[in-house]
Amino acid sequence: MRRFVFVMISLFFSTLSVSAGRGVDSILVRLDKVMGEQKMYMKQKEDRIDSLKQRLAYPSLTLQRQFVLNKELGMEYELFISDSAMKYFDRSLMIADSLRNVSWADEIRLCQISVLSVSGMYKEAWDMLHGIDRITLPDSLLPAFYNCGRQLNSFLVNYSHGGPFAEDYAKRQNEYRDSLLAVLSPVVPEYRLYEAEHLIATHQYAQAKRVLLQLLRDQPEASNVYARAAFSLAHLYKDEGYPDEYEKYLILSTISDIKASVKENAALPNLAFVLYEQGDITRAYHYIKRSLEDAIFCNARLRTIEISGVLPVIDAAYKLQIERQRRQLVFFLIVVSVLSVFLIVSVVLIYKQMKKLSVTQRSLRQANHIKEEYIGHFLNLCSIYIGKLETFRRTVNRKITAGQTEELLKLTKSSQFAEMEQKEFYANFDNAFLHLYPNFVTEFNLLLQPEERFIIKPGELLNTELRIFAIIRLGIDDSSKIANFLHYSINTIYTYRNKVKNKAINREDFEDEVMKIGAVE
Repeated sequence: MRRFVFVMISLFFSTLSVSAGRGVDSILVRLDKVMGEQKMYMKQKEDRIDSLKQRLAYPSLTLQRQFVLNKELGMEYELFISDSAMKYFDRSLMIADSLRNVSWADEIRLCQISVLSVSGMYKEAWDMLHGIDRITLPDSLLPAFYNCGRQLNSFLVNYSHGGPFAEDYAKRQNEYRDSLLAVLSPVVPEYRLYEAEHLIATHQYAQAKRVLLQLLRDQPEASNVYARAAFSLAHLYKDEGYPDEYEKYLILSTISDIKASVKENAALPNLAFVLYEQGDITRAYHYIKRSLEDAIFCNARLRTIEISGVLPVIDAAYKLQIERQRRQLVFFLIVVSVLSVFLIVSVVLIYKQMKKLSVTQRSLRQANHIKEEYIGHFLNLCSIYIGKLETFRRTVNRKITAGQTEELLKLTKSSQFAEMEQKEFYANFDNAFLHLYPNFVTEFNLLLQPEERFIIKPGELLNTELRIFAIIRLGIDDSSKIANFLHYSINTIYTYRNKVKNKAINREDFEDEVMKIGAVE
């Protein structure tokens, strides 16, 4: 009973594992579909940007309105094309300086710090951040100030790769985040995102997971908060040893980035490496290639550096796979070619066999026809000779009855009757034989030397020599039987046979070749 329960539990957890794997596969398929629709999401992004540019091009806009529109354009470009974001933030800063609005100028500088951090220009971002006097900042800009410090130090932690300054950067990141939570309104979604980061930093993983999962349920999939929450949740599951969940939330974060047209994304290169480790080389190659294209498009230097460390490994594996597939293709082509040759040979052989079968069937029909003709001639001759015997019997009976014994004796002693019957027999035989083998004379002459070939006299079908070999063609090669059949002596038959053989082109095989006359090949 215990063993049965153990087996059932094992099967249950195996089913759960398979189901989870299938769940990840289905989300991967969805990601591929979303990637195929990327141009549509890009078009939506570009339409929003074009709309802002058209509004900015309106004549007689106030400087205040120009400031707002340039700032909105910079924010649209921030995670899309960082250079363009800096261009519009620079214009906003010029307007703020011309209006001598210090608060506006500080707001734009904070926006620029964020763009510089994304672009990998950490020194410039550091200098600009420390050039802002936090004490003079209005309360409304404190969340942006602390968030810039948190973001910059977060990038520096990743950039230093566990170097000697990584711990200091991580400490500053935590300090800026804690300060941010102190001034940020709990109502905004970002508050819960940074709260989850704080819980992770203080090792309160279960609570952090609850916060992030709730955030995913509340936020639209195309929002940046959703993408960042999914990415944080993915790494939380990775640290806990759940690779399927790690992969799942990386996929969700990537889908969110694509729908929001965010080119500065961290999830996709991580996902590419996961797929590489799983052996899904083709997907891994396409994903890492897309990540690099996005990083270059956005001018996100840190992402470009990170991807450059992974790309050669995946690229080499992809090329190896392509080469292996090429070899397999060549092998299969060779196999298919060999099989095709065998198939063609088989078809040709079958065709030849079918042709031979057709010829055999035709020869059988011909043989049956010959047999029917032969039997018909035989029966007809039998009938004729029975009739002649009956006539002869009546003549004999009549003459005996009439007492004409001398005439009867004279009739039986005469050879005229036998000679007439012999000639009639030859004529019937020749006619029947040539009906069965109409080309016998022509083919027989081809076996003889040109000057020795037979020429049939007018009114004659076969001569004696041809008649002897006609009987041989019918399968009777015994000279004594041929002599009895034709009413010749055996010596006469031997003489005729040798005489004709001496005229043959190939004397040794002459009679064998005669047997082939009229045969169907």
